[in-house]
Amino acid sequence: MKFSILLIVFISLMLFSCLGDETETKPIVEDETGWIKHPFYQHDFKAMRGVFELDNHILTLHDFGYGAKTYHKLEDSVEAVFLNLNVAHYPGKLHKHSDRSFPINEKYLPVSFVELPNTIFVYSLTKPMNPVTAMGGLEIKGEDIDPEFRQFSTLGSSRGNTISLNEDYLFLAYEVKNNNARPLKFALIELKENTEGIGVGVEVVSIQTIDAPQREDLVGNQFLSVISVNDGFIVTTFFSLFKWRFDGTIKEFERDPIDRDGFERYTTSFLINDPNTNVILCAETSTFLDSYYSTDNGETWDILRNFVSNVDFVTLDILNFYNFKGNLYGTYNSQIFQISISPNQLIVNELDNSGLVGNKITGISSYHKDSLVMVSTRSGAFYKPSADFLKPKINDSMGLFSGGF
Repeated sequence: MKFSILLIVFISLMLFSCLGDETETKPIVEDETGWIKHPFYQHDFKAMRGVFELDNHILTLHDFGYGAKTYHKLEDSVEAVFLNLNVAHYPGKLHKHSDRSFPINEKYLPVSFVELPNTIFVYSLTKPMNPVTAMGGLEIKGEDIDPEFRQFSTLGSSRGNTISLNEDYLFLAYEVKNNNARPLKFALIELKENTEGIGVGVEVVSIQTIDAPQREDLVGNQFLSVISVNDGFIVTTFFSLFKWRFDGTIKEFERDPIDRDGFERYTTSFLINDPNTNVILCAETSTFLDSYYSTDNGETWDILRNFVSNVDFVTLDILNFYNFKGNLYGTYNSQIFQISISPNQLIVNELDNSGLVGNKITGISSYHKDSLVMVSTRSGAFYKPSADFLKPKINDSMGLFSGGF
């Protein structure tokens, strides 16, 4: 009986395999240097939430699950498969939130489902083409993290997801039950892969939780931003800026809440990390408060002084940021921006998006290793030669680089 159930599951998942030509050849690059629409991602697979290169696979995130496609034909194997992420003991179709993507790395894909908003599922990507993978998600309920769990704390769509992934660690922000105060807490969950059994699963090694810093005369707090660094996560809230290391130690930095007029003020801030220069900004959206920068992965912070930028921080906050090939990029709808940060300046240059106009970008990845760049959008995938990726956008009216927005 158990074998029959597994066979049914296998067959049902395989129904999501590529419809049409499954032969994967290297995409043809024409003489033009604009973005070229990939013919493979059509119909139900057009609405893409992200893209990620893994070995000789290109992984694409979709509203229903993920797709895995190999670069070239491998004998006696499936070349492309689209897997609908399911949870075996929950009836009905489960789907992911559609307003944002989820983090992904070489090992894990953590997601949350619309039908189960207070639960996180983590899937192993060690065998991305194996249909059993889509049934092997690790379920982490909110009450497993904290008995007083109320709900996960969310961020604006341009700030990323409430889930952050760094190597074998998940960072989560959540609220707990406490009348109307809804105090904020954070969780750091260590994961490991379990290779026993038919597929590859995921297990929890440990769960650490901490309270967000509070102020005696103010109620609650708000989660604003999180980024990954070499040994942990850096987090900002209304009241704090701190680093939470993998070993559980925390280093907090006190920002000055007194504005330039001498009043106490709390506004929103966000974190940006330029992997090329290793400069991290804690950027205040209000010009009345100081912004800060770090050059040592958040161990120490200094006030930005004599800082020059060709865009203001409020405008910068609408971008979605990507670390791609060791450099920082931002996207807004169909636009792509190359970003460079140093302790005294920030430069944003818009890249050519010929062929992308009208398609909302959701991810950037290498494709066919270093030869091509692919972007996922809500209306399909597009690619171009890597050598042409940094081609700047030309302002038609002035014949100059657009230099931002």
